[in-house]
Amino acid sequence: MKVKELLFRPSKVSLRDRTCLLAHLLRVNHKELYLMEDLEVPPQVEESYLKELKRVEEGYPLQYVLGEWDFYGRSFQVEEGVLIPRPETELLVEEALKRLPERGKLLGLELGVGTGCISISLLLHRKNLRMVAGDISLKALRLAKRNAKKHRVYDRFFLFCGDLFQPLKPKGFDFIISNPPYIPQDLWNSLPEGLRLEGYNSLIAGMKGWEFYERISLELRNYLKEGGFFVFEIGHDQGERVKGIFEGLGYSSEVLKDLQGQDRVVVGWRY
Repeated sequence: MKVKELLFRPSKVSLRDRTCLLAHLLRVNHKELYLMEDLEVPPQVEESYLKELKRVEEGYPLQYVLGEWDFYGRSFQVEEGVLIPRPETELLVEEALKRLPERGKLLGLELGVGTGCISISLLLHRKNLRMVAGDISLKALRLAKRNAKKHRVYDRFFLFCGDLFQPLKPKGFDFIISNPPYIPQDLWNSLPEGLRLEGYNSLIAGMKGWEFYERISLELRNYLKEGGFFVFEIGHDQGERVKGIFEGLGYSSEVLKDLQGQDRVVVGWRY
């Protein structure tokens, strides 16, 4: 069967995702596949494509099938149990870069590193930056290490295993960034099965959904230098709540919306 015949078979999976899948199996760039529509697909590749496509149709994340996913213009390895990079999280990187000068030594902290896509993207755009990043998941830390080596920033990337600031000693970071869990625990069973594969600890914050921001706010002053800033991803309905948590402790902050007009990021400063 030819490429175009495979791609245009009826499926509830988007054409873009079907193209990414077939390109992955053919070991070509998905952008090149559009120029290869008359290529005869080897039988074994066709069999694998139809098998994997069925899994994706049933809800298994395409990202895990591919073993990688794009974030901020680069590809990152992904694995089950670790949060998949998402386009809306790129806003964290954009907002941090707006506030990071290109000269002078900078030291940043990421809480909950996951694949490492946030820290690594920042390191690739600021050669004067070093990042310290932690996670409670050893799988995430190993994955972040591999991604940092892949993108050749491992010499400026320092990983630790711990719950939020544990086991760090108080230190003055120029900024702190995080995409923490922010889904209330009573929603866990209603989440799509494919989403739950990213891991309970990657997604669920607690009863309310904003517990991690409360915990971070109580220790932030010990780790963020005066004049430093923080940038955190939030749930679409948590803007005012999270903003209030930090302003209640004397931080200046604002809520930023994503391209869909929903609350997505809280940025704040320590003065």
